[in-house]
Amino acid sequence: MTREINREAIQRENRNRLIAYFEGGIAKAGGPQKLGVEVEHFIVQDDGDKPVYYRAHDDVIGVRDVLDHLRQFYPEEIVNSHGDLLGLANETGSVTIEPAAQLEISIAPYSAVADVEAAYRALRDHLDPYLAKHGCHVASYGYHPSARALDLPLIPKERYDFMNAHFARIGTHGERMMRASGSTQVSVDYYSEEDAVRKIRIATALGPIIAYICDNVPVFEGTPSTTPLDRLNLWRDVDNARCGAIPGVFDDGFGFASYADWLLRTPPIFITRPAAGDPAGPALRGFGETPASEAYADAPMEKRDLEHLMSMFWPDVRLKRFVEIRQADCLPAACVYGYTALIKGLFYSAENLATLEDALGVRDGIWPLDDTSVNATIADIRTHGGRATAYGTPLTSWIGMLFDLAAHALSAGESAYLAPLRARIRA
Repeated sequence: MTREINREAIQRENRNRLIAYFEGGIAKAGGPQKLGVEVEHFIVQDDGDKPVYYRAHDDVIGVRDVLDHLRQFYPEEIVNSHGDLLGLANETGSVTIEPAAQLEISIAPYSAVADVEAAYRALRDHLDPYLAKHGCHVASYGYHPSARALDLPLIPKERYDFMNAHFARIGTHGERMMRASGSTQVSVDYYSEEDAVRKIRIATALGPIIAYICDNVPVFEGTPSTTPLDRLNLWRDVDNARCGAIPGVFDDGFGFASYADWLLRTPPIFITRPAAGDPAGPALRGFGETPASEAYADAPMEKRDLEHLMSMFWPDVRLKRFVEIRQADCLPAACVYGYTALIKGLFYSAENLATLEDALGVRDGIWPLDDTSVNATIADIRTHGGRATAYGTPLTSWIGMLFDLAAHALSAGESAYLAPLRARIRA
């Protein structure tokens, strides 16, 4: 006899599990201030920055061959159900393949920027000589330096087929986001729900300024770019239901439950487990416009379900068991370290967080911004570039303030990392 499923009770349980997941990310006050860094790169040929695909073609190596070379240094393997190699890892981090064979280098969380640098340099020391031997190199840009996005084939990963079909149906830049964009993402810890919300809000508001500092798209869709923030603008047109500023992020009372409710009221695109009544059935299943709360109402969500659902959202700042700041383009190595130091100096200083809130007009904990405020700032920067204003203050003044605040909070050794990034924006 089949037991009847209490879908309403499971929905309540799933909401509680999401909230508990975020609560589980609360770090111990006074503990190490960790930085997680992810950088998405393009592997291209020396000849005209032409694309390198997942598999070898026309006597050019594939990114699959690159992983084969790296597996001697990164012994933990990530494969799909057909045995295709899609990623590697060791104790310092991982290297994985993004939808159109971009190579993502993820550094294990470290407190010191020097440790981030050491882990990144180690991987590049293994990677770059191999690429050079085969007439290829790493290209560090926010968008592919030569190709049009739809000319880049997807790697063999079923989830990307679901995502691609979804983006094609809604007619946004999602297909370009998957295939031709590259970012630098830095994650920071939070020490309470209040601290998480504070950092999410400040990172969201500063996003257009951060994006301008890290703007690195000389070519967009095969044509020289003349407009700032091309990649950020593209990422914010992936799916209005799940990108841009988190809905209600500046509202009084926003918290873990608000974020969980946003995830659950939005369709999940697809889920990755069989139906409760058909355990031998397909794991990856599309759900159309069904809200996630209903799509997962047949059984309580496991940790992998929670993390998959979160991964199907692409806001400017994403909440996991850390705060993931996502607005920067892929950058050259020295600027990656500088950007990491900038985020550390701003977000791990209580004094700087208070100064930034004051500069953004926060009074008695009340934010004057709303869901449209960031949009207006991005539009002004895309129109006026360095002559733009952000929240009533010149963009150049904001940039100077961010670097000065970060330098003041960092040690002399770590503040030195800011120099290449600051020199780049001045140039």
